[in-house]
Amino acid sequence: MDHPTPTSRLVSADHCSSLRHKGMYVMAEPDPKESKYFDAYDATAYWCLRTQRAVGPDGLPVHADTCRMGRGCCEP
Repeated sequence: MDHPTPTSRLVSADHCSSLRHKGMYVMAEPDPKESKYFDAYDATAYWCLRTQRAVGPDGLPVHADTCRMGRGCCEP
């Protein structure tokens, strides 16, 4: 069975390929009329695909700000 590749407006190619959040598995387009409800505060719960936890293999927290190329455990 083919599974769709998770995508996100919060995670890009600059991030570790193991970075995940539950919004990546929602196969719906956001409603443009509701965009006014988004603010600068990111309350998204992230996890690492490799550890299945909110900490990466290096023991540091998982977040879109920190799980980027250059981090020791980051996978392209």
